[in-house]
Amino acid sequence: MSVESLIPHRAPMCFIEELASCDDKTASATAHFEAGHFAEGALEFALVECAAQSAAAALGHRAKHAGGQSGAAAHGMLAAVNSFQIQSPPPLGKKLLIEVYEVRRFGPMMLISAIVSCAGQKIACGQLTLYA
Repeated sequence: MSVESLIPHRAPMCFIEELASCDDKTASATAHFEAGHFAEGALEFALVECAAQSAAAALGHRAKHAGGQSGAAAHGMLAAVNSFQIQSPPPLGKKLLIEVYEVRRFGPMMLISAIVSCAGQKIACGQLTLYA
């Protein structure tokens, strides 16, 4: 399923490439970055956005399969970054796996836990609060 049918983001701000898996509480997506994609030093911050986009894609996928809705959310935003730690910058040209898990939901607010890894090595993790 096309990521662009699940989230409102478009290039150059659409970082995830594929929603690899999705169930009621968890999802995983993939991404990769090439040289020149961002100014030096900004790639680490893009990992937070990858986690948020992965959660948004999961919400779009669930909506599409729950009642035939269009999928892509018309609104939503990253509300808070909680204890997100970046162990190493993402390697250029290599596939990243972004795994997200819904921890708690309160109305339109959702707390997710995320892990970003490359070739089995964790490079970032933390929690995000999303308005969805």
